[in-house]
Amino acid sequence: MPSPIMMDLENDAEHYCTCSECPETQISKRTTTRIMFGVLQAMQDLRYEAERLDPNTVIDDVDLRCTYPYNWIPPDVGELHREALIGAHNILLVIYIILQDGGVPDPQAIREICEKEEDQLQFTSDYIQCGGTVSYILDELTNQVEGDLRGDAYYVDSDELEEALEQIRPCALDNNLNYWRAALGLD
Repeated sequence: MPSPIMMDLENDAEHYCTCSECPETQISKRTTTRIMFGVLQAMQDLRYEAERLDPNTVIDDVDLRCTYPYNWIPPDVGELHREALIGAHNILLVIYIILQDGGVPDPQAIREICEKEEDQLQFTSDYIQCGGTVSYILDELTNQVEGDLRGDAYYVDSDELEEALEQIRPCALDNNLNYWRAALGLD
């Protein structure tokens, strides 16, 4: 019997695993790899941006806050400090580790991990205090991957990604983010 998630989606061949390697979530390994590459790129870009700023720098340039990688911070936040960028980076790190372990990120679990490991995951509270949420990061990550798939904005190194994807058996569920969205509770 199909999983409840599968029953909510159309019942044609492109919504079933054809590689026999997809986990119960029906998120293909190639899709997970694509998402992980997006996470790694975002982490690198957030870290680079934070390192170029002085500690406790207030980022008040409205035009700058509307550009990448500031898109990882909700646009309507109050006072934005450099530390919030590091906090977003660290939340993405937790997401990456969960994906690497074969799981699907759960916003509540991520928040709990960030609180428990506050010494190692510094500034996640700064990200939350400025108005950021784990759900916002997951939604932004999904939007970024969807944009990459459409060719709108390619944030990851396409050669490295394609090389990694070649090592994984293709599946009809590749690049289908419906199951990813369903597993995360995103609409």
